[in-house]
Formats: sequence, structure tokens, C-alpha cells
Amino acid sequence: MPTLLACAGPGMKPIPRPLANPVHADYYAAMKLLVLALCLPLIACSQSRGVGNDTGLFGTDNGTAMTPGMRPVRVGEGGPTFNACATAGQVVNLSPSGETSLPVRAAPFVEADEVVRLANGARVYICTRTIDQRWQGVVVPPADAPDTDCGVLAPVESPRGYAGPCKSGWVSSAFVRTISN
Repeated sequence: MPTLLACAGPGMKPIPRPLANPVHADYYAAMKLLVLALCLPLIACSQSRGVGNDTGLFGTDNGTAMTPGMRPVRVGEGGPTFNACATAGQVVNLSPSGETSLPVRAAPFVEADEVVRLANGARVYICTRTIDQRWQGVVVPPADAPDTDCGVLAPVESPRGYAGPCKSGWVSSAFVRTISN
């Protein structure tokens, strides 16, 4: 008696197929389709080799390190009745870690590009912070005019990314002390 093998694997038994009866032939044809329908998802979900780590996958070289890019500092988070940046701060505590200047980064990540470096005692406007409070979004007045308001000492209608005349970026919260509200 010929047999039909259903997804041959360990522990699977062949399904006997008698060829003499046409009623059984239709039943077994339906069983073939059922077995095929059940086996296809297993094949589709199986791990393929070499695809995930191929160089050039999706037109990019996977050997290139990913960078965090840029995240604009948001101003106006206090609402339309408060200044765009509600707090001023000062760079402090650089010498305990051996640093001579504090990098202001384009995004709240150590790997992000540096926008500018600040000396100990430099003033900044603190506009926002990350959820974990490790990074503060700041606007940096020019070193030769530290009292410049940079367009952040007046309210803005709604929160938005800073687009004023001064540099802006992200600094580690450990190196900035609030000096006014």
C-alpha cells in the first residue's frame, strides 16, 4: 500500500493511502492540502542563513556604526505664560572627573556629535531635560556676551524646537547647577 508522508520529521508517522476507493482519494487530496497549509508557515518562519548580517542589506553597509543623530532642544514646555527656557544654569564640577570643558552634544547621548564645549563657570539657559533627567537641553549664549537672552527669556505660544540665534544642545545634568528660576 503506497503512503503519503506528512512533513516527515522525528516522531511523525506516514498516513496510509489506499488508492482503490475514489472516495478515499478525495479525502487524501484534501489531507495533502491541509498538511501543506500547516507546513508552509513552519517553513516561512524558519531561520534563514546569511540574510540578517549580509553587507549591503537594504542598500546599506551593516558594518557602519549607528549614530544617534540630532535631537533639537525644545523650548516653551512650561506653557505660554512662562519663558521659553525657565531656568538658567552654570557649568560646575568639571575637575573631579578630569575634564577641562563640558561638551554640548547634538542629542542626549555620549555618542552624539559635539556642538560646542563649555568652560567651568559658563552660563546656559536650561530649557528641557530627558525623562531620566541625565541630560538637559540647553541654549548657550556667546562666550563674549553671556547675558544675551538668545530669544528664550520671553514666552512662546507652544512647545517647539529651538531655532534662535545661539547654539543649543544637550549636556550631562551632573555638570550643570541651577542658578535662577
